[in-house]
Amino acid sequence: MRVVRRGLISLIGAVAALAGNLAAQPLVVAGTGDPNLDVPAVQAAVNQGGYVVMKGHFSFDRPAATPAGAIYRRTVTVSRDVVISGGRDENGDLPIVEGGEWPFFVDAVHAHVTIQRLYFVRPKGGAIWVYATGGVAVTNCRIENIEPTAQFGIDAGQPGPVSTAIFVGADPHPPSATQPGRPENFSGTLAILNNDINVGASADAQSLGIAMFNVGKSPDKEVDVSVSGNNIRNLTEPAINFRVLGGRAHAERNVLITGPVTRGAGSDAIRVAGSGSYLIAHNSVDCGWGDGTAAGIHLINQGFSPQASAIIVDNDVTMSAPEGTVFVANSAAIAIRGGKGNSVLNNRIGGRARAALAVINQNTNIPGNNSFVANDLNGFQSSLADLFVDAGATNTVLIGRKATVVDQGIGTVVVPMP
Repeated sequence: MRVVRRGLISLIGAVAALAGNLAAQPLVVAGTGDPNLDVPAVQAAVNQGGYVVMKGHFSFDRPAATPAGAIYRRTVTVSRDVVISGGRDENGDLPIVEGGEWPFFVDAVHAHVTIQRLYFVRPKGGAIWVYATGGVAVTNCRIENIEPTAQFGIDAGQPGPVSTAIFVGADPHPPSATQPGRPENFSGTLAILNNDINVGASADAQSLGIAMFNVGKSPDKEVDVSVSGNNIRNLTEPAINFRVLGGRAHAERNVLITGPVTRGAGSDAIRVAGSGSYLIAHNSVDCGWGDGTAAGIHLINQGFSPQASAIIVDNDVTMSAPEGTVFVANSAAIAIRGGKGNSVLNNRIGGRARAALAVINQNTNIPGNNSFVANDLNGFQSSLADLFVDAGATNTVLIGRKATVVDQGIGTVVVPMP
């Protein structure tokens, strides 16, 4: 009897293991190039969850849909735990996802979603919109030539077409006291890693790289954000745009090249606005807009949200505006606007702008207790000063080699280094 029971137990274990292995087998979807076949096939696969592998050439080039009860248009909706992975072909090429208005829209508030190794070509509005998630990873994807749309501009409350390669947020309006979004839609780890993004800037549109608006809520639904190892280029608006996060965010080892195309209004290669705790480190930033108001890295206080805290360390920032550019207010390699208690350390700054480092008032928000330590300005040409401290700014500390300073603040301390 014991032998029989052991055999029965072994058989049950083997069946369970086999069932587990079968459940873990990937569901492979092959592209046909026909959107009327490809879109339903991918939607059906991701509806099952688990592990989905896409191979070949997919066309998503057909009108987007707005599911019942939804607000925003999209092509494929991801609503459960799933890994969507590109399988390389015999030549080692990634699967192509061509066209489509927001090819993937993640609406999975308690689920974990991974999208990896896909090649998006000419998506409309953007490639991936994360509307709700309990954790997401977008890794090793290529995104090229995003088509700005009037619809996404309307969704974001903007007067013209807008595109964003990867957008994370429940409301594309820039956060404000009257546009709070749904930060509770997000929790867990949000990772955007090692993607290659050529936005395809157009002078008549707002073109962004990676943007996160109103994501995470303290203290119960905080997020941990990592935006790392991405190559982002050719845009008219921020390559990385964090606005009002509940939690912590790291932007590290990204290579960001704005290109020369501008809409004629000031922007920032990296923008950090509103609440959150931020580390901006080891990035390479080339800010080439020639409108005279651009910033390389810009930290902005938003009066309606808690104060952000940031460490900006060991970045290479080159302000490569064309010769003859006339620089005006806001032009700086690294600027702190209205913020308090932030540290700017060991950055290497080159090129030309109004200032290398700037501390600027933001409406009634007066900056204070910001420090600039051991930044290398040897390759920089300022039209005003290496460090500009705005009127009323308090207790700014500059520790570094000899630099020109325009100080309109209170309690500014300059400590020369040999």
